[in-house]
Amino acid sequence: MEAFRKDVVGRLLWAEADPNTRFKYTIWFDYTRKLVNDLHEGDLVAVPNFATDSNGIRYSILQLVTVMPMHYALGTDIKDLKGYPGFVMQAAKSASADWTEQETESYEDTTKIICEAVPANLEYDENNSGEPIQSETAMAMVGKDVYTLTSEMTEKIFNRGINKDVENIIEIGDLARDISVKIYVRVEDLIKTHFGVFGFTGVGKSNLKSTLVSNLLSTDEPIKIVLFDLMDEYTGLLVDQLLIHNGGIICLGEKTLMKPVFDHVNRPSTDKLDFAVNTFLKNILLPKGLKGEKIKFKPLMKKILQGGKIKIFEEAFTRTVEDFLNEIWKKVESGFGDTKKGLLGQVKKEVFGKNLKNELTPELAQEFIDKLGHAEGVSIMGISSSVEKVKKDNTLKDRIEYTLIAPLKEFVKSGGVHISENAKIDMQEIIDDLNDESKASLYLVISHDPHKVRRFANDLGRYLFGNRRLKGTILPLVLFIFDEADQFIPGTPRSDSEKLSKSIIETLTRRGRKFGIGVGIGTQRSAYLDTNIMGQLHTYFISKLPRKYDREVVGEAFSLSPDQFTQTFKFQKGQWLLVSHDATGIDMPIPIQAPNAEKRIKDVLNKSGE
Repeated sequence: MEAFRKDVVGRLLWAEADPNTRFKYTIWFDYTRKLVNDLHEGDLVAVPNFATDSNGIRYSILQLVTVMPMHYALGTDIKDLKGYPGFVMQAAKSASADWTEQETESYEDTTKIICEAVPANLEYDENNSGEPIQSETAMAMVGKDVYTLTSEMTEKIFNRGINKDVENIIEIGDLARDISVKIYVRVEDLIKTHFGVFGFTGVGKSNLKSTLVSNLLSTDEPIKIVLFDLMDEYTGLLVDQLLIHNGGIICLGEKTLMKPVFDHVNRPSTDKLDFAVNTFLKNILLPKGLKGEKIKFKPLMKKILQGGKIKIFEEAFTRTVEDFLNEIWKKVESGFGDTKKGLLGQVKKEVFGKNLKNELTPELAQEFIDKLGHAEGVSIMGISSSVEKVKKDNTLKDRIEYTLIAPLKEFVKSGGVHISENAKIDMQEIIDDLNDESKASLYLVISHDPHKVRRFANDLGRYLFGNRRLKGTILPLVLFIFDEADQFIPGTPRSDSEKLSKSIIETLTRRGRKFGIGVGIGTQRSAYLDTNIMGQLHTYFISKLPRKYDREVVGEAFSLSPDQFTQTFKFQKGQWLLVSHDATGIDMPIPIQAPNAEKRIKDVLNKSGE
């Protein structure tokens, strides 16, 4: 195996200590236009190190973190452009020719490609035929030639120690700058030591998670995945997996579904099937790349409805009046001054005060509606003085109507809905399936109420964790994925439901590994997340994070230097910086190009239409 590209040789010119990466190295390459397009951040290079002796050369493996062409006739600093403008402009004009004329051969000493590099903490021993790639034993020698690695050698280093014949692995993508280099991750380590997906809007977080789910479910060992989908955006991106595998869509309450869809799920009717399918399809969120294919989803959505893939989960927990008020009160008083907030506080005390610790039932909710004077023009006995004052203020009256009375009326109405047994799913049924080693399963958890999703996550997580701890169960592997993770694990919870979801996720990230339970999170605002939970993640997928503080939070959690984030600024959609302590072959950032989930879905849509 050829280790180095013989046609590309640079020179190591400088080394300095770095608190994050041990050393930072400066490398120069002679400029050619071809080479400046061939060298990329994330590339691996090799330099002889101080462990070299009479027995042979040992090369330190370094990773490029910045690549910058430089023309020294223009100076090396922005301050050099403050000379006489005529001279500076003429120098720039002369320099521009040097960029284009040196296509494949460098002949100008004033043009260089300046690269910064950090250690990969590995070395290549050319005389060790058994295991030539080992842990680094010495630093690179300044002044020595620098060699770029071949694709074959690069793949061997990035996947070092991964045994495809023994370990359960998945191909996570290609090296971003070289599609011939495949990058693999260990499934068990990816799940059990937890992972996070961090990137700004539009970089492809949902796309990546869809690909991860699809790849994990396709392994020989059955995996169980529960995805908590606050925005209800994964039905379209995972429709193929929902149809192939056990599980389905868990709706937390019948209000989660449009009425025609719920009516069909609750009492299937051939006559109304098409109407239900069209309503379902109309309300599905799809990424831009799939919106033009929406009509092709119809036969797949029909299969989902006909196959009983949508189930209704009825909440078994008791919600107190205090729980209800805690969830909505910020909306009730939002934007008002102290005087009006004080009046609303009196309403809260006089109407609800005696029942705060009681269970909220439809009957009690109706009593509250009556006490709030909902019936216009009717004198209601027992109405409080504070409610009378609120009714005289149109602004307060409207606020009470829409933020307090409306959800109470909805609760009363929902109490009378009967759900058929075939449409239901209960906690024990889900737990039994998550412990079934015979098949893979995928569940999407959705609701019109984010509080319900967070409470369900807490209930399911605690039930499963307790069940496995009691029985000593470790298989099959179960992965809980939390989309919009800042809504589940905020640094400062704002509601009781956020406290619950944060508590169970912290428990699972700290102790779930022992019982085969892993956590995956995704967000664009890592700065809002609980830092203790962030520190428990051993695998990161990082794309563009424009906000400096978001980058700092991720960098601190994984000990990444600011230089190592530089390459993410150039990433295109679908490109990620993969960093892992356990799941990858090397404990350093790997720039990857992930498969496009939209292409996978389009292939499925085209086959369904044949």
